[in-house]
Amino acid sequence: MERDITGLRTAVQGEVLTPRDAGYEDARALHNSLITRRPAAIVRVSGTADVVTTLAYAREHALEVSVRGGGHGLSGRALGGDLVIDLSALRGVTVDPDARTAVVQGGATWADVDQATQAHGLAVPGGRISHTGVAGLTLGGGEGWLSAKHGLTCDNLIAAEVVTADGRVVVADDRSEPELMWALRGGGGNFGVVTAFTFRLHPVGPLVLGGIIGYRVADAPAVLGVLDRVHSVGHDAFAGAAVFLTAPPAPFVPGHVVGRPILAIAPVWLGPLETGAAVVHPIREAATPLFDAAGPMPYLALQSMLDDGALPERRNRWSAEYVPDLTPRLIADLQDAAMTAPSPLSQVIVSPLPDAVRTAPDSAFPSRDGGRWLVHPVGVWTDPDDDDPNFAWVDKVTSAVREHEVTGTYLNLEAPDDDRVRWAMGETRYRRLQRVKAAWDPDDVFRHCAHVSP
Repeated sequence: MERDITGLRTAVQGEVLTPRDAGYEDARALHNSLITRRPAAIVRVSGTADVVTTLAYAREHALEVSVRGGGHGLSGRALGGDLVIDLSALRGVTVDPDARTAVVQGGATWADVDQATQAHGLAVPGGRISHTGVAGLTLGGGEGWLSAKHGLTCDNLIAAEVVTADGRVVVADDRSEPELMWALRGGGGNFGVVTAFTFRLHPVGPLVLGGIIGYRVADAPAVLGVLDRVHSVGHDAFAGAAVFLTAPPAPFVPGHVVGRPILAIAPVWLGPLETGAAVVHPIREAATPLFDAAGPMPYLALQSMLDDGALPERRNRWSAEYVPDLTPRLIADLQDAAMTAPSPLSQVIVSPLPDAVRTAPDSAFPSRDGGRWLVHPVGVWTDPDDDDPNFAWVDKVTSAVREHEVTGTYLNLEAPDDDRVRWAMGETRYRRLQRVKAAWDPDDVFRHCAHVSP
C-alpha cells in the first residue's frame, strides 16, 4: 500500500497525506469530532487535473473514494472512503460584477464567497455559518438568510465543472447537460466531484437589519405566533428565524441572563432599513425582551454572527424535520426541549421555508411543498463522557417533533441512511435521480454522500 501511495505522490501536484505524515491528523479533523475515521490517504488536490489523477488511481487499486469540501457534514462521509479527495486548497472566487456571476472553486467556504462578492455589493444565498463549505451546502440545497428573496443556493447555480467517475471533465448547465444540472441542484454528491460552481449573484447590502433579540422561554407562544404572522404577510425581504438556546456570555447579554435557557429571534431584514424597522416592530412588542441587540449591520457581519455558536471539533448530533405549522403543542414540546438540554451548547433552531424556495423551478431538492417551518435540534457538547445524555436528548426532541405532521427533511442537516434519503426525495424524484446516477456513475463510485443507488 505504501508503495502505491508513493506512486500517487509523484502523480499529483497536491499534497498526499497518510497516517504516518505530519499534518494528517489536522487534515482528517472534521467539524463533528464524533467522527474518528482514518482513511488510508488524503489527497489535497491542487486542481482539476489532480482530481482526475486521483480517481484513476482509485480505480486502478480498487479503493473507495470520498470527497471533502468544507468538512461540515454531520455524517463524516467526507472521510468515508479509503482515499479522500480533499478540495480545501481550491478556494478561489472570481466575480464578474457586470454579469452578476461568480465562479467558485469546490473547496471554498462561504466566508470566501461573501468577501469576494460583497466587494461589488453582490451576494448569493449561502450558509448562515461562514466557515461552512460551498460544495456540500450547494449540492444538498443550501438555505440561508438570502433565501427569503432569492431561493436556495442550488436555485442560483447556473453551471458546474464536474469530474465524473470515469475521469471526464464536464461543464454542466441547463443547455448542455440539463438532467445532470437538475440533479446537482439538491441531489447531493452522487454524480461526480464538482471542482467549480458558477452562481448567479444579487445586489445585497452593504447594510442589512440583523442581530438577536432575546426572550424568556415562557414567552415562546406569543413571540413565535407574531414571527409566524410576519412571515405570513409575505415580505420577501424578511428572513427572521428563531432558536432556543442557553444565553451565551456575549457582550450584549445581561449578566443575569447568561447561562439561562432563552428564545432568541434573529429578525433579519434585507430591504430598506427604514421599512425593516416597521416590519420588525411587532416582534419587539410581542413580549418584553431580555435584551435587544438587533439593528443595522454589514451583510458580512450578518453572515458570521452565528459562528461562535458553531465552532468546529465539538461533538454533534442533529436532526431536521419540516412541519406545516408551529402549533401550540409543538411550541410546548420545544419549550420543554430548551429547558431540559443537558449541554449549554445545544440548540433547537426554527426557521421558515420561504416562498422564494417553495416557488422556485423544479430541481432535485425535495421538501419545497408542505412544510412551512424547519425544526432543527442541534446537540453539541465537548466531553465524550457526556455522549449518552446528549444522544438521548436529541433523540427525544426528534421523536417529539415527529409526532406532529412532518412533511420532509433537509438532508444537509442529517446523517441519513439510504431509506431516509429515498423517503425525503419521494419516489418520483428518487427514481429520476437513479436514472441520472446510472448515466453518470453506474458503478456507484460516489456513494459516500446522501446516497442514491444507481
